[in-house]
Amino acid sequence: MEIIFNNVTYRENLKTPLKKTYLESVTFNIEEGLVTTFIGDSESGKTKIGELINACISPTYGSVKIFDFVNDRRRIKNVNKLRMNVGFVTMNPRDMLFNKTVKKELEFGVNYFKYKINKKGIRCSEALKLVGLPESFLDKKISDLTLTEQKKVSLASVLIFNPKVLILDEPTIGLGTIEKENLKKLILLLKEKYGKTIILLTKDTDFAYPLTDKAHLMYRGSIMASGDKNIMTNERLMDGYGLKLPEIVKYIKAANEKGIKISLTDNILDLIKEVYRNAK
Repeated sequence: MEIIFNNVTYRENLKTPLKKTYLESVTFNIEEGLVTTFIGDSESGKTKIGELINACISPTYGSVKIFDFVNDRRRIKNVNKLRMNVGFVTMNPRDMLFNKTVKKELEFGVNYFKYKINKKGIRCSEALKLVGLPESFLDKKISDLTLTEQKKVSLASVLIFNPKVLILDEPTIGLGTIEKENLKKLILLLKEKYGKTIILLTKDTDFAYPLTDKAHLMYRGSIMASGDKNIMTNERLMDGYGLKLPEIVKYIKAANEKGIKISLTDNILDLIKEVYRNAK
């Protein structure tokens, strides 16, 4: 079940001096069961991709097909069903979290969408465990949590629905190295074991590169390049749009320029093995 953007333009503040175009005539498909990454800076328009898929906004022109739903400015029947199947985790967790405690936050969406699950408390605990938080966090106040903990709770509040699609907007902001690695493992688990479709909206190429199956490079509301993860290894392309090469790619390129032949890889363990072989 693909997600299809058909010639989508999105603008805000029409007919005012503040009119702004966020997306301009973009067309692409997002395949089921893959990790698709939209890379670009903060002005690229990538966040609007997530908002359109989740039907938070409607396109100014064009249409977005999400499963059996169509977002094209007309009223979407049973939009809550769409949003239960498309989990959208925003960049700033404070935009999502508004209940006093973690438990109430996790239960709120379940109650709002009238999602039928048995043993609600167990599901809340399992959602926390998935994101690396203990059950004891259920009674914690949202206001007492760190930014990293709030990001984890916002992700858990989406995972509790078991959505078909998970959209993560700049998921690594505020996370340390260990938290980023744990999030990578979770994304791979969701994709490989549970068949989820994952959409990353990010400028963090170090994080996205090893996870990505399909990639779209965005700039000022347009898609400038599409392909597999290897578009992130194109130094001229990345430099041209203010993005950086993944560190592992930079290392391999530098080694090759010095005559040390190392194959391109996105896996640090494979890189270490090859460096060791070359050292011998």
